[in-house]
Amino acid sequence: MLSKRVRNLKPSAVMALGARAKKLKNQGVDVISLSLGEPTWKTPESICAAGIQAIKEGYTRYTPAGGSEKLKQAIISYTKKWLGLNITSAQVTASIGAKFILFSAIQSLCNPDEEVLIPTPCWVSYPSMVELAQARMVPVPTYAKDHFKLKSDILKKHITDKSKILILNSPNNPSGAVLNKSDLMSLGKVLIDHPQIYVLSDDIYNHLYFSGSMAPHILQLYPDLKDRVLSINAASKNYSMPGWRLGWAVGNEELIGAMSKFQSQSVSCASSISQEAVAYALAQCDKELEEARYNLIKMKNLALSTFQKIKGLEVFPPEGAFYLWVNVKKLYSSSWKKGMINSSADFVEALFQEKAVLCVPGEEFHYPGYVRIHFAVDEQTWLSACDRIESFISSLS
Repeated sequence: MLSKRVRNLKPSAVMALGARAKKLKNQGVDVISLSLGEPTWKTPESICAAGIQAIKEGYTRYTPAGGSEKLKQAIISYTKKWLGLNITSAQVTASIGAKFILFSAIQSLCNPDEEVLIPTPCWVSYPSMVELAQARMVPVPTYAKDHFKLKSDILKKHITDKSKILILNSPNNPSGAVLNKSDLMSLGKVLIDHPQIYVLSDDIYNHLYFSGSMAPHILQLYPDLKDRVLSINAASKNYSMPGWRLGWAVGNEELIGAMSKFQSQSVSCASSISQEAVAYALAQCDKELEEARYNLIKMKNLALSTFQKIKGLEVFPPEGAFYLWVNVKKLYSSSWKKGMINSSADFVEALFQEKAVLCVPGEEFHYPGYVRIHFAVDEQTWLSACDRIESFISSLS
C-alpha cells in the first residue's frame, strides 16, 4: 500500500529518542534526556511579546510562500551585518524551520543519482533528505586528529563528475567542531576549482560559538562564491525558538525562486506570527544572543570539567553548539546485566535501561564509537546525569 520511498525511510532518531523519553516520564520514570537538540532556556520575553502583539494586531493571514517583506528586510539587514553581503528580497526565502529549508534546497538542486558530499559525523537528517531527492550521499570522513574538521585533501578525493552539493555545518552537530578561517580558505580553493559544486552552509548554530559573536563563514572569505553558497539559518537555536518553526536561506536568485516555488506547493508559508517575532529578534535581540552565548560557555565549561573526570570516556572539547562528542570505545567488551557493550548504540541502550539517562549513539550520525550528549540543561540536571553515568560505568565488568 505505502510507497517504496516511505517504506524505506527511517524516522528521525533524535525525535524518536525524545518521544521515548517523554513517554517514560509520563509514566513516572525519572528520565534525564540529553538527546534532543534544543535550547532549554526560554524564548526571550521581548520576542514572545512581539509574537503576541502580532496576534493582537490581526497578523494571522497567509504570507507569500517565501516570507513577508518585513521578515525579508530583517534578514537582509542581518546578512549585511554578519556576513558583509548586500542582497535583495529576491535572494531570501523563509519557511517552516531550517530543516524544511534544507529539504527544499536539496529537492530544488538534485537530480536522481547526483552526489551530495556530507562530512561525517553529520546531522541525522541530511542522509534521509538526500535519499528523498533520489540523490546519493557521499560520506566524507573527518577525524579526531583533525579535531573533526573537514580537510581539503580529503574532500578532493571524494569529488567526482556527479558531485552536486557539499554540505557544511559549522559549528557542527554533533561534534561541536568549528571551521576556522584557515580551514575555510583551504576548502574555498577546492570549491573554486570545481564550479559544479553548490555549498549548503548550515549555519544554525553560528552564534553559539565560544570564541566570538559568530563563527567564521566561507562567504566572509570568498564573497565571490555567493552565487554558489546557500546560507541557511533559523531562530531555533540562537534565539531559543524551536517551536516557532521559522528558518530562512540567502542565496542566488534562481535557487531562491525555485525553493519558494517548491514551498508554495508543499507547506505554503511559515506562520505569520512567527515571522513577526523573528523579524523582531533579528533586529532587536543582539543582547539576548550574547547573554545566551555567555551562559552557554559557562555550561560548556562545567560539562567538560565533570565529564573529563569520568573514567572510560574520551571527550572532544566543543568549539560551538551545545553538545559533547564522547568516545566510548574504551568501554567495548564490557558487560552489564543484560549483555555486552560492543558499540556506541549498545552503550546508549544500556545506560538508558540502567540509569534512565538518554543520549544519541554515533551510528545515527554516521560515526560509530561516539555518543552525542546535550549539555544545555540546568546545572542540577547535568550533575545528576553525570553521577548516573559515572555510576553506570563503574558497574560494568
